[in-house]
Amino acid sequence: ALKKWAESSQWTFQNKWYLLEAEELYCNNDFDAAKTYYEKAIAAAKSHKFVHEEALACELAGYFHLEQGEAEKATELFLLAHEKYHEWGAFEKCNSLFKFVEGMISLSILGSR
Repeated sequence: ALKKWAESSQWTFQNKWYLLEAEELYCNNDFDAAKTYYEKAIAAAKSHKFVHEEALACELAGYFHLEQGEAEKATELFLLAHEKYHEWGAFEKCNSLFKFVEGMISLSILGSR
């Protein structure tokens, strides 16, 4: 149903469909396609000025890249998500995400010793 909505009203639903598609592809271990759809979801949300949905897409893409062993890309996406959540006014979410990234970086530093 969401795909049909995305086709009939790209402005409102396209980024949402891309994000759900990315999550489904990720769950089905189609990592290359999932990466593409995360990128599409972020770009569409940004283009359509859905700041909160851009934040969510960045955050979920960050978790995806973290699971893929791409900590640097994950950190970049988490920081962008933090910026967008802040822009949207979701300050508690910013704090939560910051603590997660801070912990992730601490573990990375401890693991490299």
